[in-house]
Amino acid sequence: MFWFDLDNSPHVLIFRPIFDELKNRDIDYLITARDFAQTKELLELWDIKHTLIGKHGGKNKIGKVLNLFQRSLELKRFIKRKNIKTAISHGSRTQIVAAKYLGLKTLVMLDYEYTENRIFNYLSDYILFPAIIPDTRLKKAGFNLKKIIRYNGIKEEIYLQYFNPDPEFRKKISVDENEILITIRPPALSSNYHNEKSEQFLIESIKHFNTFENVQILITSRTSSDRNHILKNVPANKKFRFLDEPVDGLQLLYSSDITVSGGGTMNRESALLGTDTYSIFTGKKPFIDEYLFEKKMLNFIDKVEDIYNIEVKRNHKGVFKPINKFLSRDIVDIFINV
Repeated sequence: MFWFDLDNSPHVLIFRPIFDELKNRDIDYLITARDFAQTKELLELWDIKHTLIGKHGGKNKIGKVLNLFQRSLELKRFIKRKNIKTAISHGSRTQIVAAKYLGLKTLVMLDYEYTENRIFNYLSDYILFPAIIPDTRLKKAGFNLKKIIRYNGIKEEIYLQYFNPDPEFRKKISVDENEILITIRPPALSSNYHNEKSEQFLIESIKHFNTFENVQILITSRTSSDRNHILKNVPANKKFRFLDEPVDGLQLLYSSDITVSGGGTMNRESALLGTDTYSIFTGKKPFIDEYLFEKKMLNFIDKVEDIYNIEVKRNHKGVFKPINKFLSRDIVDIFINV
């Protein structure tokens, strides 16, 4: 039996088609999840059976370390008598620690080469990276290449193959067809790689877009902290609002004219869906984002002036054509082979 641990909201989208592929092959699996961002809400939205264990450790480094061992212990207690063969996640450090205690084989998926990697290097058995990221980049970032295995594609393609645009989606979120819809994702204020410069870009983006007519700004906040930060720095008005209910994020991005995001996954989704996309992530740039930039699919905000140069207009898209249709099948093959 496979054990999947989902500790952040993008992981629900990543593994959803993989769960379907496992069901089709009649392979048993079990899911644990962390109550963080919209992880729980998305699992409930798509009726994915799971067990909720633990929360985020917060911004404080000591709190993060304590939470690492606390949640690992809770996972260990829950999994201990289950017939698990392999533990799989997209970067769950707590799962890797728990699996090591239990003597389970571990496979961790990653796509950001500059993440803190000591736990992954020392405790995981396999690290699954997109083939597009060269070995030289991973070695320079400190990864143990002996543990690296590859898949052909990027993680967002795992689930974009199932995307079908909903022509009624704007109505569902009360946005007029003629309005310019701007979706903004705040940076992760409590992440290991957070930089205060991205907070400045976030606030300046909202203020700038507020100066335009016929604009609707939807903010997909991660936590109450980023919401409070925005409300403290931007006067409330009718042009921007928070998305309070979980929705299909891909439909939201496809329906948007502009995406401004501090989250790598959301930037890549938006770029691949054909939306004008601007990254306010201020950590070390991921290789995949640089690749999309070279393809003129993604833009970087490196200074405040870059925000003022964004062209604010309706982005009418053509027919969406998914690529890499068999990626979830190929990844399940990798899971089975290891």
